[in-house]
Amino acid sequence: MTIKRHLIVCEGESEWSYLQRLQAFLDGQEVPPGAFEAPLRFIGPTHAIAKNGAFGKIKRTYSQTRKDNKTASIQVWADFDLYRRNDNQSGDLYAAKTAGIPDFLFSFHNFEDFFALHHDGTALAEWLRFGGLAGLNHFTNPLHSSGYLPEIERIFPGYAKRGLPADFVSWESLRNLKANLSHQPLASIPHNLQNVRGFAEFLIREIEAAYPFVLDSIPAASAPNSPPP
Repeated sequence: MTIKRHLIVCEGESEWSYLQRLQAFLDGQEVPPGAFEAPLRFIGPTHAIAKNGAFGKIKRTYSQTRKDNKTASIQVWADFDLYRRNDNQSGDLYAAKTAGIPDFLFSFHNFEDFFALHHDGTALAEWLRFGGLAGLNHFTNPLHSSGYLPEIERIFPGYAKRGLPADFVSWESLRNLKANLSHQPLASIPHNLQNVRGFAEFLIREIEAAYPFVLDSIPAASAPNSPPP
């Protein structure tokens, strides 16, 4: 059986921590007959952490990673908020990126929004209200971390930036993520950006290909009644 491997260049330590939890979970699953390891691997080397979401920094990290891994499947995972606001002209620079730099896979708008989509019920509904028009409108005009971190720490008391509980990734949390894809706060796409893609969709697609029907084996989380605008 073919083992599919993706090397991930990621913006920061939160994404890196998630990749470690994700792969540890997948490694703990029963392997298919005749296989000796998980059929899907998400590899997050520490040297592939950009430690900054600006386009120039991520581009340099990707280019060095590609130089060291000429044939690997390399994906780039970054937050979209900086590109939506065009901080450091990142939106403009991404729109004008040259051939050889892949389309990024974005969290909409940031890792904490991606984290929230792994939940259901009251916690998710509270986060959607906070980000929507009735709250601080974060989903349309993304806040900086100082504006949303206090709220996410209130709604999800176990959350700590740059770290996740060892058991955070599970089939249940991945089913929630799949069920909540439509709740991603994408809003409008500025700066003539093309082919804006989501890391969550990529992740779910890859998991469903490697583990057919597992994400559908238990009814998905019920969607809350307060989706973002």
